Amino acid sequence: MHQSKSNQNPAAAQSGHINDNELFDTRTEKIIRMTAWRLVRSGRFQQHENDDIKQELRLSLWRQMPKFTPARSSRYTYANMVCNQTANTMCRNRARSLAKGTCEASLEQEVGQGDYTLGDCISSDEYRIAIGCQNRTDIQYQELKDTVAAALAQLPVEDADICRQIMAGASLRAIARSRQCPFTTFLNRFHHHIAPKVIRLLGGMK
Repeated sequence: MHQSKSNQNPAAAQSGHINDNELFDTRTEKIIRMTAWRLVRSGRFQQHENDDIKQELRLSLWRQMPKFTPARSSRYTYANMVCNQTANTMCRNRARSLAKGTCEASLEQEVGQGDYTLGDCISSDEYRIAIGCQNRTDIQYQELKDTVAAALAQLPVEDADICRQIMAGASLRAIARSRQCPFTTFLNRFHHHIAPKVIRLLGGMK
């Protein structure tokens, strides 16, 4: 079946003749969903960011498909590679943003009792400060580093080391693997033991 030139995408013609309508088929969407799920499970991203993550993966895949060479690999192997590379980049960017005191947030994120979304409050400086998304000055950044260092000094050595690994960009899954601990066990420990203790310490230093 031949397509008219007006319906052909130049990028698709260079990428194994995969046009936009065929690019995001069921199998490709499964790769995207699984990659997004792994990012959320890593603890670096929240559940409400899932749709944004999938959109970022689709956009990256669409941009990279002109480089796809059918003779070297299948389209799904290539799609999986692109998604993994994009996911790694997103993790590094998130780690840098958190270190600088800035982060990206979904406009669909619910606030308050769930009656509003972040998009409804986008002009609220007070809300951005409350959730830690505002840009910090060098002085504020240094004060934050001192506060965190003081909090970590009050934690048990192992818990403090885990927190430092997270601050350095390690995922919860990677930390669990390095400690030869089942991921579910480690995740429960982090959310029910370490995180609440850190929150209490930081809250008491305001």
